[in-house]
Amino acid sequence: MEKIFYTIIILFTFNHIVGQSLDDSILLKSDALQEQREIKIFLPSSYENGSKTYPVLYVIDAQRYFLNGVVYQQNLAWQEITPEFIVVGINTDPIKRRNLFYKDSAKFVRFLEKELIPAIDAKYRTTNDRIYFGWEMAGGLGVQIIANKSDLFKGFLLSSPTHILKDRLKSVSEMLKNGTKQQLTVYSVLGSIENWATESMFSLDSIFQKYSTENINWKYNLSDNENHYTTPLTTINEGLKLFFSDYGPVRFYSIQEFKDFGGIEKLKQHYLNRAKRYQISNDIHDDTKHYLLLQAHKEDNFKLFDALIEEFDGKTFIKNYYRQPRWFKRFSNFYFDNNRLEDALVILNLGLDKFPDASMLYFAKAIYFKAIGNVQDSELWYEKTIQIAKTNNDPELEAYKTEWMKTTNANN
Repeated sequence: MEKIFYTIIILFTFNHIVGQSLDDSILLKSDALQEQREIKIFLPSSYENGSKTYPVLYVIDAQRYFLNGVVYQQNLAWQEITPEFIVVGINTDPIKRRNLFYKDSAKFVRFLEKELIPAIDAKYRTTNDRIYFGWEMAGGLGVQIIANKSDLFKGFLLSSPTHILKDRLKSVSEMLKNGTKQQLTVYSVLGSIENWATESMFSLDSIFQKYSTENINWKYNLSDNENHYTTPLTTINEGLKLFFSDYGPVRFYSIQEFKDFGGIEKLKQHYLNRAKRYQISNDIHDDTKHYLLLQAHKEDNFKLFDALIEEFDGKTFIKNYYRQPRWFKRFSNFYFDNNRLEDALVILNLGLDKFPDASMLYFAKAIYFKAIGNVQDSELWYEKTIQIAKTNNDPELEAYKTEWMKTTNANN
């Protein structure tokens, strides 16, 4: 039953992809390979409706891994972890690939550089954010491309790479030693049980560690949980998140972290850079605004909270962003606790305009007027609270009644 359930999910996902996206293919006659190649293309669902350009993920051994690239593109883009991107799949013959990715690798690199990439750039709207994915021998070929043709791709996702022999290690070492201005992200995954490759990957990791530079982001994951056939899933998922790490909303888990980052000016510069790279708005992401306001409240830093409200046009933001009345109550209380009574009332009223049936906001307003000594208005809002709570069958009704009676008795 469990296997049937998973199969249904996979089929649903596949059908959703086919139904919601644009699929294409091209026949490319290759002089470098002396054969004709069918190239699979996946275009994002937004491609036909605009003029923007897109990053491109090149998937080697597409007969195995093309759909992995497509599924992760849809899943990660939907969650705003990555932008939408084009997926290009290159099928390979299981026998021919053994020579093509090592002994005859120069032919395949020439095919990528002189034929495939120019053809894709000419036919589709692409950026120069190109990403290479290769498994096993194709992963080893990726190491060669890093060393000798690093300008072809900005990202390399290398899954269980093999054939990283002395010539390739030497080339990488010389490239790093001589220095490169190319911005590269390289993510590689190897299962710890793949003992035939652990030594070569240890050597490669050591070279990247020895000649570490700011412009090359190298990450090697030697995993106890993966094997030769599962590493592609982790490599594509985690590698894409690493390559597009500047895309998702920025979150700070402490005010000190925000200060160490560079504060509001550095944050605005980050979103300007993000806008330029991805052709999107340069506004600070609404989720980032939320995280910062929340953290300022958690740490009882009202000075920063107030500054952020002013920076973000915060009251309009609160009105539009929050979908639950508790947030209006929470921020109103923060204003009240810091003797900003007028602002506290404004936030409550914004909440009531948006959630006219939220008894907690009526109750908060009753408490507000009680706290400032306005007994008449406090009684009025207690009565409204009880009426709304009765209508909604709110579980807090009895608590509201108890508090109202306490207030009434105290006033009498």
